[in-house]
Amino acid sequence: MQPTSENRSNRRHNGRIVAGIILVLIGVATLLQRWLDIGNYITLLLGAALLIWGSISRKTGLIIPGGVLSGIGLGILAMQSPWHFPAEVQSGIFLLCFALGWFLISLLSSLFTCTLWWPLIPGGIMALIGGAILVTNGAIPWLDLNLVYAVILIFIGLFLLVYRGRAQKNK
Repeated sequence: MQPTSENRSNRRHNGRIVAGIILVLIGVATLLQRWLDIGNYITLLLGAALLIWGSISRKTGLIIPGGVLSGIGLGILAMQSPWHFPAEVQSGIFLLCFALGWFLISLLSSLFTCTLWWPLIPGGIMALIGGAILVTNGAIPWLDLNLVYAVILIFIGLFLLVYRGRAQKNK
């Protein structure tokens, strides 16, 4: 089925609008950079904008890069922040922030579009490695880690008890 010329012109017009908005946002960010130090926030803001846009338009194709960029932006912000994390735990904290972005993809896609489970795999691997880095370097004591795992297990158990899944049509 061939798209009509009206559909093609609408897509072309929408593409021009998106390109225009992106250019305006880059220009505004460049102007603001002159007076404000927003360099550390750019990636996080771009990711948040894509997450909001994807959630409103209900498009998974915008939620996925938004989650990835938000996780990276949060990691950049954590590394450049005034908290001054010790060098041996910075990689673990960055990986946990990055994992949070992957978890956001699953959360927001299940709320606004179809349920995507695959982002939990890279997010879980990054969270596991980041947590292991923090534990092995002594940033998180084992007793505190047991509390975190207990809370995670409770949430997973509650999710399994409450979530019914989507109704399947009989084929």
